[in-house]
Amino acid sequence: METEAAGPAPISIPGSTRTDTGAETSDQASRPHIITFGDEPGAGKLRSPRGVAVSPDNKIWVADRSKSHLQVYSMEGAYLYQFPQATGLGYPSKEPYDVSIDKDGHLWVLMIGYPASPDSVVQVSRAGHLKANFDLPDTVPRGGVRGMAVGLHNDHVFVTWSDGYSRGGVQAFTPDGTLLWGVGPRMKTPMFVAVDGKGDIFVSDFGTHFIYKYDEAGRYVMRFGGPGVGGGELRYPEGICVDSSGHIMVVDQDNQRVVMYTGRGVYVRHIAARAEYPSGVAVGPGGQLVVTNKNTITVFTGY
Repeated sequence: METEAAGPAPISIPGSTRTDTGAETSDQASRPHIITFGDEPGAGKLRSPRGVAVSPDNKIWVADRSKSHLQVYSMEGAYLYQFPQATGLGYPSKEPYDVSIDKDGHLWVLMIGYPASPDSVVQVSRAGHLKANFDLPDTVPRGGVRGMAVGLHNDHVFVTWSDGYSRGGVQAFTPDGTLLWGVGPRMKTPMFVAVDGKGDIFVSDFGTHFIYKYDEAGRYVMRFGGPGVGGGELRYPEGICVDSSGHIMVVDQDNQRVVMYTGRGVYVRHIAARAEYPSGVAVGPGGQLVVTNKNTITVFTGY
């Protein structure tokens, strides 16, 4: 695990591989810390992390495609356990691709089953009990992608799909798997999806470099971002989430940063991701920014 300060001088942080022998100044103490972990040998080692969520008790839940369970870490980077610890996610032959937490604290996990079985969504209680599951109507081909999010005000499940090349969309389901609606003609390679407190849906489109916004009924509202390297422009957006202030946080993979927008798509600022292949993103209850990378997790204790 590697820990550093955002400023020029690293400071002492418990569990860090990097320390400063001098006294910590008040200016240093006020700077956000940056912690990177997940590549240490052992059970907590990551190989293909993708989706990530943070629970109200500051636990980090990671969907790693190389694992049959979720990986759970503390906000300080300590590996805690795999989840569920006993039963698994019910589909040992499928890969966990994304994870979301509903208003009751239950975990929802997107499981990819290509090429032999359908993709599935699983609901698991924090105690590790399987509560619900349903198969998705279409299985993405190898090379295709998906993302998932659960709305906090109605528990609707939103899942993206893509053939990996030129077409894709997003679908809305009830918690029992009933399809409510599906949209997609405007999108090319949708990746991740997020839902704000008003029920608006935001989809990152890797192929067009835009973020697409829909209302809770699936009606197209707008798009923002667009190809480029500066300001609110994007190059291959991936992970997306909504913070407690309603800001939209987007992983701008090729530009190696996380870009912040208002809910109306206005660029606010960006944060350097400090990773070569940033992918998923989540925010913690204490204002932390959590980003999955190629085989690690990076936590910004403030952003």
